[in-house]
Amino acid sequence: MSGGDLPPRQKMIGMMYLVLTALLAMNVSKDILDAFIVVNGGIENSTESFADKTGIYYTAFASAAAESDIAKKYQEKANTVKKMSDDLYGHIAELKRQLIKQTDGLPDGAPDSLFHISKVQSKDNYDVPTLVMGLADPAKPKDGEWSAVDLKNKINKYRDDILALFSENKEAQDMMKQTLDVLETPDPPKGSGDDKNWESANFYHVPLAAVITILSKLQSDVRSAEAEAVAKLYENIDAGSVSFSKVDGFAFAKKAYVLDGDSFSAEIFTAAYNDLENPDIFIGKYDSALVANGETDETKIMQGPKGESWESTSGGKEGWFQLKDVQAGKGYLKIKEGIGVHDWKGIIKVKTKKGPKIYPFDHSFEVGRPSTTVAAEKMNVFYIGVDNPVSVSAPMPNFTASGPGLSKTSKGYVMRPPASAKTVTITVTGEDESGKKVKLGSSEFRVKRIPDPVSSIVGKSGSFAIKKAAINAASTVQAQMDNFDFEVNVNVSSFKFSTVKSGMITEEKVNGFRLNGTCKNMISAATRNQKFYIEDIKCKMPDGSTRTLAPIIITVI
Repeated sequence: MSGGDLPPRQKMIGMMYLVLTALLAMNVSKDILDAFIVVNGGIENSTESFADKTGIYYTAFASAAAESDIAKKYQEKANTVKKMSDDLYGHIAELKRQLIKQTDGLPDGAPDSLFHISKVQSKDNYDVPTLVMGLADPAKPKDGEWSAVDLKNKINKYRDDILALFSENKEAQDMMKQTLDVLETPDPPKGSGDDKNWESANFYHVPLAAVITILSKLQSDVRSAEAEAVAKLYENIDAGSVSFSKVDGFAFAKKAYVLDGDSFSAEIFTAAYNDLENPDIFIGKYDSALVANGETDETKIMQGPKGESWESTSGGKEGWFQLKDVQAGKGYLKIKEGIGVHDWKGIIKVKTKKGPKIYPFDHSFEVGRPSTTVAAEKMNVFYIGVDNPVSVSAPMPNFTASGPGLSKTSKGYVMRPPASAKTVTITVTGEDESGKKVKLGSSEFRVKRIPDPVSSIVGKSGSFAIKKAAINAASTVQAQMDNFDFEVNVNVSSFKFSTVKSGMITEEKVNGFRLNGTCKNMISAATRNQKFYIEDIKCKMPDGSTRTLAPIIITVI
């Protein structure tokens, strides 16, 4: 997503874009998957709130269009926005359904309740979503139904079509470009990783739970863009020349979900507002019965003591205050709250020729705790002497990770823990909107040495019987890393080769891994049931240590 020119709401939705989408060579923990479900639920609730609030504008357009040809013109554009938004939103919804269906193997006609991510059995599956979205080869995404390429094309067309509706008003079009920044689909900068395209950067090898959350975030961005586009179109209607049968107070949240320590921001205005005259806006609990009866005195309507703000009100949150930041018909609210869901409400007092009118409003927002995920991509431990790939994700666009032995690469991070360490800790630090450094979390990992290789000859280890012709063909003693997830190549540096024949012990010490002429002659002269011993097998390891491997005992048959 784009950087600092975005509105605060769009930035915070981007922070929720948990792309926590790495660590996929290990089992993703249940807690992390559950976190995706919680965030996905929050995004879905926020999306529903956008749809509900946008519905107020469509109702207002219908009333205005009945009395004004100008309003009818902009109502047609608003209806076009609605259709485009519904189409893209519906496509993403069906894509989510198809991903869940194919990942869980749901039959046709399965109940809708099974298609919510909280009910999915294979939340950590990343193979099926990758294949369904045409990303088998991440560098060359395939187009087609339900593919990431098709999704990208639809998003780009939606952005272009929305901007085309504002071609007559460059100022409004420029403002819409900022709103639509969250729906940009740029490829990652060159050198940022193996995936040089938007599709793979977002969906390649990402667990289903994360894919669904990302798609829900895109749906939220669509509804947010729709709300802003319809609001901009409505500004073209001269509210003074239109008679409305109903006018509601409107609270447009810049962000409905914020992190602990961040501030909640909102714009508060009536659906048909006058940008040449500012209304009076009062924040706090109000008596709805008095409002319904036509009372216009805020000192009677508002409940609790009056203060300058909630913090300075003697009655705490039970008090009320007049919003001071009101510009061009809109009020701008900024409050800081602790973790949890917070409801807030108030009234808007508008001056008319017939006297003041009161329009109530209410809204809610949620403050979440900062979270971060750090994990080794191949193991839940770090190994000494090898590059341990690490992926770090955090709910902030700008963050850094640090720890002993951790370094940044074009593909992410690499950990080479100190040889003397028992554990290492990776700390993630982010930067909030004000530029302040915020510690997002830390994770501790165990440090282990690379396990011993397995010694072998002619592909066999330990004690075994073999025909003379087969052992005669042997040329090297080998060391290999069995059941180890890293690509580590090791070679035998020396060994001792011996046999017993007629009660006499013959022994040969060899430097390197190849059987020399003496060893080959001993094998050539072997008789049935004669035993050969390969012992004191030495191997140099990447961590600098020399290991003595298990001996090999061969019986000639």
